[in-house]
Amino acid sequence: MKLHWSLAGASLLAVVDGAGIGNFFTYYDAGGLGPDRWPFLDMEGNECGGMGGATGYGQSPVTISQAVESTCDTDKAAYSFTGGDCTWNDLKFSLSNNGAKVEPKVNDDGTTCNFGSMNIPHTPNKFNALQFHIHTYSEHEIEGKGDRGFFPAELHVVHQEETKESYAVFGTMIDVGDTAHPVFEYFLRGWELLATNVAESCPVTSAPYAAVQQKVTCSATYQFPYNQSVQDGVAFFPDGGPNLYEDLPTASEWGVYTYKGGLTTPGCNEIVNWNLLDEAMLISQEQMDRLDYLILCFVQPTFASDGTTVESCVHNTVASESGSTSRPPQPLLGRKVTHRCPNGPGVVINDVGVLPPPGQDFVKPSAIEEPANTGSNKCTKTLFEDCSDDPRYDPKVSLNLKSTAPSWADAEGYWVGTRRVYNNQGSQLMETFASDKFKNTMPYPQDEVKMFVNRTVMQTRYFEHLYQVFKPASLTFCTFAVPEESSNVLGNGECGKNGYATVGERFGTATFEKDGTVDVFFTTGRYAGGKGKAITVDDDTFYYKIGDDNSFEYSETESFNNPAKTRVAGSGQYFIISDVLPYSANPLAESFTYELYQVSEETFKEQLAAAYADNNVLPEDQKPAISSGNCIDISSDATCPSDAMFQSVDPLYNSTPYEQDPSVKGGWIAFFVILGVLVLVGILYVWHVHRINQQADHYKHQFARRIAETINMDHDKKLSAKGLEQEFKTIDSDGNGVITKEEFYRFMGDRVSEQDFNVMFAAIDIDHSGSIDFAEFCAFMAQIGAILTEEEERTGYKPSRAAPAKDEEAGNEDA
Repeated sequence: MKLHWSLAGASLLAVVDGAGIGNFFTYYDAGGLGPDRWPFLDMEGNECGGMGGATGYGQSPVTISQAVESTCDTDKAAYSFTGGDCTWNDLKFSLSNNGAKVEPKVNDDGTTCNFGSMNIPHTPNKFNALQFHIHTYSEHEIEGKGDRGFFPAELHVVHQEETKESYAVFGTMIDVGDTAHPVFEYFLRGWELLATNVAESCPVTSAPYAAVQQKVTCSATYQFPYNQSVQDGVAFFPDGGPNLYEDLPTASEWGVYTYKGGLTTPGCNEIVNWNLLDEAMLISQEQMDRLDYLILCFVQPTFASDGTTVESCVHNTVASESGSTSRPPQPLLGRKVTHRCPNGPGVVINDVGVLPPPGQDFVKPSAIEEPANTGSNKCTKTLFEDCSDDPRYDPKVSLNLKSTAPSWADAEGYWVGTRRVYNNQGSQLMETFASDKFKNTMPYPQDEVKMFVNRTVMQTRYFEHLYQVFKPASLTFCTFAVPEESSNVLGNGECGKNGYATVGERFGTATFEKDGTVDVFFTTGRYAGGKGKAITVDDDTFYYKIGDDNSFEYSETESFNNPAKTRVAGSGQYFIISDVLPYSANPLAESFTYELYQVSEETFKEQLAAAYADNNVLPEDQKPAISSGNCIDISSDATCPSDAMFQSVDPLYNSTPYEQDPSVKGGWIAFFVILGVLVLVGILYVWHVHRINQQADHYKHQFARRIAETINMDHDKKLSAKGLEQEFKTIDSDGNGVITKEEFYRFMGDRVSEQDFNVMFAAIDIDHSGSIDFAEFCAFMAQIGAILTEEEERTGYKPSRAAPAKDEEAGNEDA
């Protein structure tokens, strides 16, 4: 429950405003509610994981590069600002455990004063000021300014478009100057009057959050610099009220950084047009100290059963260990930050485009693209080539992984090192409450995880065993209340005392590609159920891609980083496939980096045992350091692949899909290949062509003789039309109008071999349809007379002819 102490005129009003913000998110890492866990907060409409470009906006805050800061893209003429009519006594001052706020109070009739308004570029609608609040330490980073880009605080004036469709923020960094800010002093007085009232009526019963003591010292007896009691006739505020756009900036001329982003607190909704002054507002060091105390030493009352009586108060802040109530900068992801200056435009810079348009799918990054599918398994060489130069088709090329990719010999063995894990915003992951709802939760720090890898490559088979040893959670993390259905420890260990260990394995075999690719068919541990590939990109680099297509995808790139190949560095990403936020908008759950160096088996086992001991891992959570080629029995025999499972995918036990097509082999192909060679030696080619012509003539003469034995011709050896028709029907025994191969073969009898018959038939079958029609028959028969005359003159051959039919004697037309 959050209590706002509100100042209205000269009286104090306590307002209860629902659940306390500190109950569902914090700015400190421990406890699983810090900024890196905001995407996983169970709240409606949570967009803290980013919407992947679906909104056209993006997450906030961001880093403003030095290139943007130092050059103006355009002028700020499109801006206009109008002060409001609120007096000081029309304002409500609020303090909560995450900051200080000022807004117009609501009158009895539901109306409020006008806090001011502004018009911004690219929209005709006015934006009305709703409130302003302050974050300790700036949220936006401006390279080249402040302390390494950051400032002690950042002020946001929140506006809503008059159509109520979007929001705009008019913001300024707050820095320390030589003199006090006169208008800001009145804001401090309003907040301090509230804090003084709480201190006088509320006994503090708990120690303050220890971590913020690095920045301030909270005390139950603290006397605020401006803590005078409100008395009749005392002018607490000056006449009139503040002008947010004229009274807060301290520079006479200032420009504006603009970009499209989101709210900087959960649910981080991407609905904000950001407008940040390029010059900081200056306050004195004394004013800065007072502001820090108000926010970091916030005291929250505890109420009695009547809901109004204050029983006690506790120091309560959601600030980080360093006293920050600011979200870290988020990736720009292609958005453009525009710098608008009072003196007009300069050179356009940092034109990096915009986010994908609404509705465009989120594109998962990939370190190295997986090789494309090679297509058909059949050899596609031309007639005069073969596939002997392709190792996939060569049975003499080994399937063994070390033969096809010698780098696997360098990669196997025992490796030890450190792994570091980051969230999808690039921040290192610390301990977070374990929950079945979110897969990448671990109640142990992940900033420095001990990593042990044992790889074995045995002929065509691949074995990999990964051990990770986590150090115990911090004591601070262990003091936080554990949310429902969550845990601050895994197994039977004790939070803050025992570390934890996990194991995961990958098993695979070579492929018929014979390029060193490993087909990963079985996995255990976190990536259980996943399948994929391990690819040798080159002699120094490996790429792994594992997933199950339904719930996760994992990719990793690893490279040797010394000539001896005894050290490797790697990085990877873990994606969760889900239609539930935040994964539906940005499936990148985490990324990681690691460094390993090679050791002996003995050293591997010694260091793994030492890691278990150093991190107080319970014996039941320790997994043995197995020898090469084995399997870690995690829970039962079912977790290890059987030999039968290996054989089902091992190319040594299966038939290759890569075979040269038999159709490109055989006698005729060999014949034409020889012919092609003869072409290269001219005289032999001429001789061979002569022989072919002789053979063709021989076929024609054989057919002519057979025809002459069955038909009658005139003295000019011509066949009448009726005779042609009759002869065609004689050969076409089934009377279907075409002569099939079988019919033609029966007609020729045993006069030719099967091979010669095929050539003869092909010479007559002009259209290569597989049968001879009447037109093709007539075309060949036109040559019969000349062939028989030549045959008679050369050999004296005179065929015996059958008796002529009566209708042929009648003197029909010549064929």
